[in-house]
Amino acid sequence: MEQRERINDTACALYQSRACANLNQRSCAECPVHQNGGKTASETAKFVEQFESLLPEGGIAHLFESETCTLCKGEPKGARAGYAILDFGHTEPKELQARKLFHKSGVGFMVPLQFACCKACKRRLMLWSYLPLLVPLVLTAAVVPFVTVPHLVQALRAAASWVPLLLVTLAMGGGYAIGKLLQIVFGKRFDEKMYFRLLTHPTAEAMQEKGWFPLFGEKQTQPVLSKTRIRYGLGTASSRKIAENAELSD
Repeated sequence: MEQRERINDTACALYQSRACANLNQRSCAECPVHQNGGKTASETAKFVEQFESLLPEGGIAHLFESETCTLCKGEPKGARAGYAILDFGHTEPKELQARKLFHKSGVGFMVPLQFACCKACKRRLMLWSYLPLLVPLVLTAAVVPFVTVPHLVQALRAAASWVPLLLVTLAMGGGYAIGKLLQIVFGKRFDEKMYFRLLTHPTAEAMQEKGWFPLFGEKQTQPVLSKTRIRYGLGTASSRKIAENAELSD
């Protein structure tokens, strides 16, 4: 496998270890241990062990390994068609905040929760996020004839010269307000069929109980929707790879 070929520094103290699997780097050259000349191998292994201890029972790999949607409520669940990705951070360990060993964020650990998502759940998430933009566009398009057709414009200006501009402003501003209201309505309806608010998902709740939090705050938890998952970095290793490396290091 390509990943196996790139992890080829047999002299590294973490080579083929459980810690190496959890780090899940694209290549040895990109690993923080290699970049520090191997001086941080034992320290990094402790950090990775701490990282695993902060994860809920069962870890998080099952979210992206699932062949069916992890956001659907009830049965049957839709087939996986992509991923809804939400970044979580943890304040521990403090050493990583100062040294930025794994990444450049101000938190200690950072991990992407990658929920396997079906087409139906993906459409719901997309529709909800676009409502404040779609509604103003539709309403603005509806008033365009009144501000572009000469005889209609003249009729409006006969009442007051600022009426055409007022119509456009109301369409945009009012449409945005309506869009936000529709988000509330649709959000409640969608939440009956899926874990629409990802923070209420059992795994996300278990993460929060362990001290994890959404990186962009609870009010900005709209996930990134992607056809492919993030394959490299802390928290992206498959459960099979971790188990295989654990056996090799025993």
